[in-house]
Amino acid sequence: MSRTSKTLVALATAAIVLVLVAWFDNTLMSEARRHAAATFDVSGVGAMTALGSLLVAGSILLVGTLAWRAASVVVGLAYVLVGGFFVALPWLVWNLATTKNDVPPVLPEALASALGTIYFSTTGSLNGAGTIGAAMLIAGVATLARWWWGRAAAASRVEIIAPTADPTLP
Repeated sequence: MSRTSKTLVALATAAIVLVLVAWFDNTLMSEARRHAAATFDVSGVGAMTALGSLLVAGSILLVGTLAWRAASVVVGLAYVLVGGFFVALPWLVWNLATTKNDVPPVLPEALASALGTIYFSTTGSLNGAGTIGAAMLIAGVATLARWWWGRAAAASRVEIIAPTADPTLP
């Protein structure tokens, strides 16, 4: 598989995983909680929580593995930005996009509303999107470090292999 296709697979998979986990957390987990409240039977919530935990853990492993195998600066930067956004999203919403003590939010209304919508549509009882965002942030930093070290090692090898590096050669 070429480097470009590895990059595209890593980026597309991360987007799909985030959407899938947010959907599971908000739709299926919410429905399981409603059903448990109506029937006083929490066994469904327990099963859905176990399944959701497996989904989140598997998604973290998948996203991390794809980022590492891509070894791309594009994947690293995208994972750092998107992952950092989802990690910082609760802080952004509660500190910059909400009214506190009759003081208006710091952010303009349109941006505050958009952040609130993203936050409330991706955050559920599992906090899967936030957890995967944290994994993406870590995987992005590791991928960028790997890319940087690979470039440094390649540059040092070029100096050793280059014919002009040895003054005794013609």
